[in-house]
Parts: sequence; structure tokens; C-alpha cells
Amino acid sequence: MEQTDNLLWLLKQAWYFSLTTVNDAVSEHGVSTAQIGMLRQLAAEPGLSGADLARRLLISPQGVQLALKELERRGLVERKQDPQHGRILQAFLTDQGRRVAEAVVSDAIAAHAKVFGVLSSAEQDTLRELLGRVIEQGTGHKLHTDHIGPE
Repeated sequence: MEQTDNLLWLLKQAWYFSLTTVNDAVSEHGVSTAQIGMLRQLAAEPGLSGADLARRLLISPQGVQLALKELERRGLVERKQDPQHGRILQAFLTDQGRRVAEAVVSDAIAAHAKVFGVLSSAEQDTLRELLGRVIEQGTGHKLHTDHIGPE
């Protein structure tokens, strides 16, 4: 089998190119790609718990906690006890966190356009749908449509 026939090799190369492109685009903000997802998700849905973020972003709860601690240390996120369940901590963007989230998302969208601009809108929709099916099969989780689009 030729390497270019190997879907896993192609996915790895595309992932690496997209990751480095996004990281380069947002490097001035000092956030990781996992943190970008959290900032974006918290901007859309303030008050999510770590478990909620893990489910929505398809990352481990431990990874979420590490990222939240760093965002909290930088003053971008604050966590408060859930009024109904005192053991659950809800995450909220601070004013500075909202400003950084807006800038980071804007830069990440530009990077996304650089990576996937080679594909037509219809091709991007097809790729999203196909990859979504693979991800849902592999994780057993339904993808949230609010974070799989180009933004």
C-alpha cells in the first residue's frame, strides 16, 4: 500500500498541518489548541462544568482540569460552585478571558480558512460529515454541532 493510500497517514499529516497552522496563528495569545476550544465553548455556554467541557470537546476530564487550571491562573477563567450542586464547579470567562477568546477565535478562524480553503464549501461539508461519523463511531459520543463548523 502506498502511503498516500493510507487514510491514517493522510489524517495524521492533515492534522499536523492544521495544528501547526492554528498554533502559529494564536501563539501571540499564549493559549493551546485545547484551551481555544474551552474559551470558545465557555463564550457560547458560560457556566459549564469540567465534565460538560470534556464531553463537548471530546477530551479527557483530566485534560480539561489541567487546561482550566492554567486558564484560571492566567485570569481568563474563574470557577464558582454550582448553586444546586456545591461539589460541581462551573467555569466562566472573565472580562479578559472574553477579550482573549474573541481574538483567539478570530485568529483560529483565519487559520482554518488557510488550511481548508483549498476545499470548496461543499467539500468541507462532506469532510465534516465523514469525519464526524468516524469520530462518533470511535468515541460513542454524538458530536455537538455548535463546535464542528468552520468557526
